[in-house]
Amino acid sequence: IAQVLDASNNIVVMAGAGLSTASGIPDFRSPNTGIYANLQKYNLPYPEAIFELEYFRHNPRPFNTWAKEFFPGVNYLPNTAHYFLKVLQDKEKLSKYFTQNIDGLERLAGLREEKVVEAR
Repeated sequence: IAQVLDASNNIVVMAGAGLSTASGIPDFRSPNTGIYANLQKYNLPYPEAIFELEYFRHNPRPFNTWAKEFFPGVNYLPNTAHYFLKVLQDKEKLSKYFTQNIDGLERLAGLREEKVVEAR
């Protein structure tokens, strides 16, 4: 793998929640440990409501409180995988990084804005 990466100059990386779970950020849907399974304290009509614009307009407090807990750089920091992406960028091998994550840890690791595509 190292030889292939070394010989490559146009690397595209696609990642999901697994990349940031190593930083301690839970995924959304795992039973008992996922984000959706741990939102009871907000008294939501259903877990996904915390991320819906209409619900936010009616009651922004649950999202704002939750977002402070998950703000990157405070409780969560980039891990080795995020810094590996930075190495690929610094060696001018990373074309794009597509991620489902919304935690911003790749930016804390130093990835440039034009390299990151957040797709949810």
